[in-house]
Amino acid sequence: MSETQGGGTVTVMKVHLASEDDVFQISQLYFDVYQGLYPDPLMKDFQRIREFIRSESGFWFVTKCERNQIVASVLASYDVENLIAKAFGAVVRPEARGQGIMEELLSFGIEYLREKTPGVDVIYSTTRTVNEAAQTLTEKLGFKKLGIFPNAHRTLEYETHCLAAIVYPSALEKRVNGYLLHHELESLYGIVRNEMALNELTSIIPEKPSKILVEPGELELIKSQKFVAYRYSNLKAEKRLEFEFFPFHQPNLVILSPDQSIELFCHLSPVDGYSVIVGGKMPGNLDFSQLFLRANTLLRDAGARYIEVIVRADRPKILESILKAKFIPCGFFPAFQLIGTKRHDFVVLSRSFEIFDFQNVRLKGKNQVYLEEYFKAWKRMSLNPKLLEL
Repeated sequence: MSETQGGGTVTVMKVHLASEDDVFQISQLYFDVYQGLYPDPLMKDFQRIREFIRSESGFWFVTKCERNQIVASVLASYDVENLIAKAFGAVVRPEARGQGIMEELLSFGIEYLREKTPGVDVIYSTTRTVNEAAQTLTEKLGFKKLGIFPNAHRTLEYETHCLAAIVYPSALEKRVNGYLLHHELESLYGIVRNEMALNELTSIIPEKPSKILVEPGELELIKSQKFVAYRYSNLKAEKRLEFEFFPFHQPNLVILSPDQSIELFCHLSPVDGYSVIVGGKMPGNLDFSQLFLRANTLLRDAGARYIEVIVRADRPKILESILKAKFIPCGFFPAFQLIGTKRHDFVVLSRSFEIFDFQNVRLKGKNQVYLEEYFKAWKRMSLNPKLLEL
């Protein structure tokens, strides 16, 4: 394989796992391509790059040319508990594009994960939509389209990302199905069902709570990364967290009540305001809608411009509460979490505080359908009924 670089032809020699000797070149690659604006701080921190390369759950794949220069990079995080992997951070130097380099690198990474780990049932990725190349590549490699995240990140401009995954037969064989689906998810699930040839699900309107719900009361946001990580780890080990499954995200802040009966753990990126709600401890009779509405305000005031949460699809009452807090369904992930011998479906919901900007979006196939579905849901849930008539 060859590419034109500086008027000459350079042969791409090898695709392999990165070593600690590659740390500087890796950081330089992302700086050059993104002009220092890549939203993940990992790519700017030499020590964190080293730690990722050393870790048993991190795999950093690179392609080098004959001059030993790194021309492409992609990472994968691996979760042995759930047998899932996330591919991310794919980048190719501009002068080396159009030669199939990323396809070769990502294919190498997928096979490596399948062969060198205890097992992989699911590999997923979020792809940029500023052009069709990334969407075309993941589709070619067998990734199925599962949703869209409008204006989720900001680099040189606002970026909409697409969710795609390879869900192997080993995952679908363990999938829990036949549960009751929240009626607001019926259309979204229909798109995913056609994409992956899944079974039909019966949709319902959830019943109203049978008990009186209590409002959260006073809440405050605490930024103390080491304390938050320690506290979250302990509560998770004690199995005291609700909807605590958000793989590959570690909380760096907590929203809590003065008596700590409520502790909602979140991750907030200071670079681009991307935020996720990772999980929380709370009373059983708490009004989730009010909790999430207040959390939205606290996170927005702390710099969040986009918030994401994932919830098991077979929990319509919890989904109803989060939908009432103005979160919009944007993705559906079948057979995601492994509990015992069964895998559970999840719904991805998001809330944005930005005016949507899609000037740079180039959507391919079903990704366009997902965006249209997202706006249908947004109109139903966010607009005054009189505006819907216009």
